[in-house]
Amino acid sequence: MEQPPKRPVSKREESAPLEAIRILLKQHTVTLQPIVNQVSELPVYNDLEYYFVPIQFMEIYRPYYRPGKPYKNLKLVNFDKPAISLSFTSKHKYTIERKVTHGDVVLHLKNYRDELLNKSLMQQLSRAQLNELQQADQLLRTIREQPDAYQACFSNYYHYYRYWYCSFRFFDDVAKTKTSTINEHLLKHTERIRGQVNERLNIIFIDPQYISKPVPHDHKLVDRELDTFPIALRQGITTLYLRKIDFPGQYETTYLE
Repeated sequence: MEQPPKRPVSKREESAPLEAIRILLKQHTVTLQPIVNQVSELPVYNDLEYYFVPIQFMEIYRPYYRPGKPYKNLKLVNFDKPAISLSFTSKHKYTIERKVTHGDVVLHLKNYRDELLNKSLMQQLSRAQLNELQQADQLLRTIREQPDAYQACFSNYYHYYRYWYCSFRFFDDVAKTKTSTINEHLLKHTERIRGQVNERLNIIFIDPQYISKPVPHDHKLVDRELDTFPIALRQGITTLYLRKIDFPGQYETTYLE
């Protein structure tokens, strides 16, 4: 006998102990500010929970690092790739489902009507709410009796679900001479029916030394080259950098672009 196909197993099955992790984060989290740090304007929405953790504490969170099978309520955004700059963007995320069943439409209308009915038992409904209740009740009767009376679809377009992304730049080699950029989506709290909220949090690791100063994108690392000159004489917009030569031919003459 042929076996029915198995349902695909979700990669995000387990939940991380968020309360215990929050206790750790209280000890390690730092605050970043635009302009002061290499970070864009920070998201301030209540449904997005994220923390910045310096690289020196990263190993403490390794037990929660599970590539290929991440937790459904925790994301280590850039484990092993501490950020030297960060930017945040959001997108309007929505779906529209056109292939709906008669049963799903009836269930949605019934739940909508029952929610208004339950509210009327606790408080007096406004005129607009009474009209909604009357309309929902009439639609429910009509669609039960005449399944083809209406064309239907489901969508969360007007819920205006904002899907957040974090773009981070990091050193791509041990010598810290090459950088790369990755864009990752962030987990956010989700609200279910009857006000239930599923909490999710994000941990973003940073390199404190470089998150506070710009790193050239051209990989020439001019700032570190200039740091090797102990004498700096500024005149107008130009600075002369000097370092003593102990042995002839010790340094080649360098021209900075």
